[in-house]
Amino acid sequence: MRVPTPAQLTLLFFLGGTFLHFMIAGGRTLYTTDPESERGSLIGQVSFMISGTLVVWWLGAYVSIRPANGVFAAGLLAVAIGLYEWARHTIWGRRFGYGWGDHVPEALCMSGPYRFIRHPIYLSYMLAFLASAIALPHWLTTATLVSNVVLFSYAAHSDERTIDTSALAADYAAYRERAGMFWPRLSRSAPGRSTP
Repeated sequence: MRVPTPAQLTLLFFLGGTFLHFMIAGGRTLYTTDPESERGSLIGQVSFMISGTLVVWWLGAYVSIRPANGVFAAGLLAVAIGLYEWARHTIWGRRFGYGWGDHVPEALCMSGPYRFIRHPIYLSYMLAFLASAIALPHWLTTATLVSNVVLFSYAAHSDERTIDTSALAADYAAYRERAGMFWPRLSRSAPGRSTP
């Protein structure tokens, strides 16, 4: 066991604390009406608490953070939190549900980060796990990164299958052509680009 420097301790606090923030803020923002949504919420919370917060804080006592890794991880974490808050404030009050549920919002959201990507909240989760793996390069953070990318990619696909069976299916198909799943589409028909 080692004693982290004040800078490392600060980074570890924010890395682990980000996952706690995802849990608390998501509970105040996302909507639930059914047991399936509750299950999705529970899966996300277990992932954030165990593979996010506890892994980061436990490894922080044993793995040294190199300065370059710490700086890059801190920048990436800032992007993840910024994207999460931008997306969260964009959908506030729009009755978006938890992953793996069958709740469909009343209307599509195509503003804020949703103008460019369909799942900015899931992307912010993945970026936070990537920041943890960069700050603390270890097989455990790599395994949690990979497992959570798979988990939240599956959640995104599950959400889209639910919307595809709803009244929003046609509008969502058109939206899918314009906005990427986790990365903006770089095409002439992307949102915000004019076509000649």
